[in-house]
Amino acid sequence: MSDIITISENGDGVVFLKLNDEHRKNTFTDDFIEQFIAALGKVEEKGDAKALVIHGLPDVFCAGADKKNLLALCDGAVHVKDLAVSRRLLEVTCPVIAAMEGHAVGGGLMLAVCCDMVIAARESRYGASFMELGFTPGMGCTRLLEELVGPYVASEMMFTARLFKGSELAEKGTNFNAIVPRTEVMKIAIDMARRISEKDREPLRLLKYTMASRRRKTLVEAQVDEDLMHRITFALPQTRANIEAMYKETK
Repeated sequence: MSDIITISENGDGVVFLKLNDEHRKNTFTDDFIEQFIAALGKVEEKGDAKALVIHGLPDVFCAGADKKNLLALCDGAVHVKDLAVSRRLLEVTCPVIAAMEGHAVGGGLMLAVCCDMVIAARESRYGASFMELGFTPGMGCTRLLEELVGPYVASEMMFTARLFKGSELAEKGTNFNAIVPRTEVMKIAIDMARRISEKDREPLRLLKYTMASRRRKTLVEAQVDEDLMHRITFALPQTRANIEAMYKETK
């Protein structure tokens, strides 16, 4: 694998997958998505993973959508590449922990939502920023986000596109496993993964499959509605203008 996605392990069944694209801040470029999915496959092919910890850069866990792919949707592209990330994560055969030391926005937050356990940092910001760019949420967000933050906070996140500090989310009473200072995120994730790795592999695999099955079905249901909304909102002229303006500001 290139240094965009790196894999490491500690020998006791815990595998670490690092999102490591410093140049593009872990946005969903074609290379990122391709290598992320390939990395998950590589972890499973080896066959000895009992727990997988996904983490990112110190300041950015995952920034979500890539400008090129968003503009392709504006041009009428049918295939939403980001969706493959959600689907593939829900198919991983071992428990997956998202250790979000840094910010996670839009599709980047959904990457974490599709994991089995999620740890966030009090200092970092998290949000479903899709509507800020003029298009409706994707990657299963309209159904799955509420499992992490609750239905009303999920609605606030999607409708307002506001980014919340982890400390604010802690006050709202969400379903994160932990919201802690950034320096403690990996420590908690590693401890959780090690406790999981003490269990036998086959029961872990069966439990993971069973617990993820409902969310896999939910993702399929969400895709129908989200695809329809995308066809409408990405065809709006203002959506393209919003995308161009936003990415120009962030250069």
